[in-house]
Amino acid sequence: MLQESVYCRMVINEAMARSVVAKIETFKPPAGTVCVIIVTERQFSGMSYITGEYKSDVVTSDKSVVII
Repeated sequence: MLQESVYCRMVINEAMARSVVAKIETFKPPAGTVCVIIVTERQFSGMSYITGEYKSDVVTSDKSVVII
């Protein structure tokens, strides 16, 4: 498996992306690996979502809310 955590930073152009990568390099961890991938807006829009059964753990009512 490749990931433990995924972080996303949107930038307006390639120069800004290089700047962000340079900033990440200054804070690299003493051990481990940081992988960086630059994805264009067009590539991002072609992303596919593969999901299983929808499950919602979000509370949608105030039934259990206690006001103190």
